[in-house]
Amino acid sequence: MKKAFTLIEMVIVLLVIWILLAATMKFGSNRIIDLKAQSIKEQFVGYYNDIYSQNMTSSFRDGKKYQQLVVVLTTGISYSVDALPLIDSKISGMSIQNLRFETEGMLFPLSHLLFVPYQLWCGITDGTTSWNILYFNLVIPENGKQYCFEIKSETCKLVEQHCND
Repeated sequence: MKKAFTLIEMVIVLLVIWILLAATMKFGSNRIIDLKAQSIKEQFVGYYNDIYSQNMTSSFRDGKKYQQLVVVLTTGISYSVDALPLIDSKISGMSIQNLRFETEGMLFPLSHLLFVPYQLWCGITDGTTSWNILYFNLVIPENGKQYCFEIKSETCKLVEQHCND
């Protein structure tokens, strides 16, 4: 007598395969979103480090000589050369939030980092007051991922910190 699968057995096997595929696709799409968030963070860090390292070795930015380079952190990152109009980084899919200085609890809408060519340090200001340390969060709205950073005026290096959730 010949044995064969019944229709019910075939449906059960197909259902199990479908469930496994659905679960795999869900985890796969989350991984893609996480990789996109990581990529946006790396773009931001690369953009900042490009400005920082170029300032260490040159007094030119985009072919323009400058005395002072101002990096502005608001909801994004942009810069200005000698008070000319701001040039946006055009990094999409991110938001800078929770700008704060040494003072705990106070949030500010923006921060200026003032770079002088060939200098290791930079000025950190909210527009009126000078500060020694700037803290901020880089938020990826698509998945809510946060990356926390610190910049100290003595070195002006961008340092990733552990986020206190």
